[in-house]
Amino acid sequence: MKTLLKVLGWLVLGAVLMVAGAALYSTWKGYTTWYFRVNGRVMVDGHETTGYMHANTQRTILLLTRADGPRKETYLVPLGQGSTIFDCGEWHPVRFLPIAIGDLNPACSPFTDPAEVVDGPTDKTLVRGRRSIEFSTASGKKIKAEF
Repeated sequence: MKTLLKVLGWLVLGAVLMVAGAALYSTWKGYTTWYFRVNGRVMVDGHETTGYMHANTQRTILLLTRADGPRKETYLVPLGQGSTIFDCGEWHPVRFLPIAIGDLNPACSPFTDPAEVVDGPTDKTLVRGRRSIEFSTASGKKIKAEF
């Protein structure tokens, strides 16, 4: 019995090391991007909500999740160059956990099914401040994030 438990322990340890190695390799080669929780406020039409934000490790992309309606809605907002905001449809990140997103099947992309979008962003309304971003949605709401 001790031998069986010892073998199972080594197999579990080997599996954990393989998964960790794969995650490190894909991160190092750029196939996976990690997003971490960012402290700040998410406001809709000037009212603070229970929304939250995640930013990639380079701080060039922000995943902004608003939670003012019956369903959460997440937007991918570029913090550097570009002004195109993507709606993530029905997908939204878990509030407190880091998120790993691969390059083969990104959560937010221009190919999001339009039927999944509740209140999409309007084009060319993105305004960047020193520590904030602001944009409008199709329903006319103003979304502002301060981080």
